[in-house]
Amino acid sequence: MPRRKKTISPDIKHLYLMMNKPCGYVCSSVSDRSPVVFDLVPERLLSYCTENSLSLHTVGRLDKDTSGLLLLTTDGHFSHRLTSPESHVQKIYEVTLENEESLERQSEIAALFSRGIMLPPEKKAPEQASSPAELEWLMPDRCRLAIAEGKFHQVRRMFRAAGNEVKALKRLAVGETVLPPDLLEGQVQIISIVNPQEKC
Repeated sequence: MPRRKKTISPDIKHLYLMMNKPCGYVCSSVSDRSPVVFDLVPERLLSYCTENSLSLHTVGRLDKDTSGLLLLTTDGHFSHRLTSPESHVQKIYEVTLENEESLERQSEIAALFSRGIMLPPEKKAPEQASSPAELEWLMPDRCRLAIAEGKFHQVRRMFRAAGNEVKALKRLAVGETVLPPDLLEGQVQIISIVNPQEKC
């Protein structure tokens, strides 16, 4: 028997949320070992999704040890547009490194990243090349990195290839959406609530 296509009533609206994700949470709906980001979503929003047969999901993922901007939505088309490799959506991270870098090394690393760098293999990810990225140094051990792709543990592997290790990683922006400075870790903010027929 053919499966019936699920439809959404015209008066049901999609949710678009942003979260300041803390470290220690995983971008999964279920985990036996760690708390999940959906534990931080207000119950009223989860109930709205359940009552209207909407599936709330993360737009891409942040590693357990990465904090910062995480988008969540019930709109699959919206999340596909943002995460598709063909979209080249820029993501900006603040990176704190284990070791300070001299001015000379800062220039060398920025040049390496601007050309693209070979990422070392890690777990399920083979050695692979990264696309060009923009690096801005803030301090000898702190910088901002802008990338337009999302390979497995990419930021950490980039700095490992350059001879350093990431101590802390925080995502500041995805495309035009920027993490508000007053959104505290663990808090969720509604970006918009839109009819499926409308654009977010």
